[in-house]
Amino acid sequence: MDDLTLVAVGDVFLNRDDPDESFAHVAPLLQAGNLTFGNSEGTYATAPQADDDMMAAILAAPGNIAALARAGFDVMSVANNHINDWGRAGMRSTLEGLRQAGIRPVGFGRDVDEAFAPTCVTVGDRRIAFVAASMIGSWNAAAQADRDGVAMLEVATQYHDLHRQPGSPPHVRSQLTEAAAARVARSFQAAARQADFVVGSFHWGVHCFPAMLAEYEGQLARLAIDHGADVILGHHQHILKGVDFHQGKPILHGLGNFAFDLPGIEQIAKPRAVRETIEIHGEYGIFSRDGYPTVPFHEESRMTVVAHIGLKQGQVPSVALTPCLINQQGQPVPIRPAEEAAWARFIVYLRRIHWLADLHPRIEARGDRIAILPA
Repeated sequence: MDDLTLVAVGDVFLNRDDPDESFAHVAPLLQAGNLTFGNSEGTYATAPQADDDMMAAILAAPGNIAALARAGFDVMSVANNHINDWGRAGMRSTLEGLRQAGIRPVGFGRDVDEAFAPTCVTVGDRRIAFVAASMIGSWNAAAQADRDGVAMLEVATQYHDLHRQPGSPPHVRSQLTEAAAARVARSFQAAARQADFVVGSFHWGVHCFPAMLAEYEGQLARLAIDHGADVILGHHQHILKGVDFHQGKPILHGLGNFAFDLPGIEQIAKPRAVRETIEIHGEYGIFSRDGYPTVPFHEESRMTVVAHIGLKQGQVPSVALTPCLINQQGQPVPIRPAEEAAWARFIVYLRRIHWLADLHPRIEARGDRIAILPA
């Protein structure tokens, strides 16, 4: 039997009149583990001032945070590209609201050292440390030596004319800078000294496109695991990504959308931001979709999961997924094996995105969950 079970989901932001209804179909799943984790993708505040780099006004009432606690969330990352949409006042309001609700935020600090410091939670006689960082978004949000903010890691990107054909799409290389790699090593070493299990949470990758992984994701995940992480949780991409393993330890590259409300995207996002997602991503861009007023994403982005990660001292973690489909009300709804067509379609999609990303775990249906195992 596992020592404990970590339940993890992707992007969560509640912007609706009744925020509890977001979890109407999944609350028992979220509450079934010993710890529940998600990415808090947005700002909860009243009348803040927008950050200069804000591209989308992702803002909701602070009172909605209480629904996150009622649903079962214990720990949430705030190291992402929307926590600072409404400046430091909005950021601090969100942090205060999470803490008052009893949810431990991770990836934020009064200075850069505190932002990268592990957040430890005790469950029974076990300590679990969380380290979170973002590679996405405005550096206005970043913690500095003399400024509060989120943990930000710098990635160097190079563009190569792979085909020696001017005007062709470039081949993109991306790697952590030396300073970022050193920071990761220190943070996870510190976490491993303090805890029985270490969880890394990274806001990373390429959004909207299915399957695609940025080169630095693998580098960062392996580095974190080499220095103490037991499991890596990824988010930001708003579409499900694959699962990989390093030293037998799981890397969930992208947990996708979960309960993520974006009503009226053309009103809350700058026109340039919407236009660019369409120009770059085509049908996978972010724009309003008929019948889905709060979910302005491609239909593939409505496939999501609840990840159940078993942690046992001295053993590599286990990973099982409850597949879910986001409905027209923006609610994740579990898919059951009895729903044969939907269940089979989900497994086919899961196998496809792994193949496209050149990831090759074993994917096995086990009861009402899908187990993901090293090849």
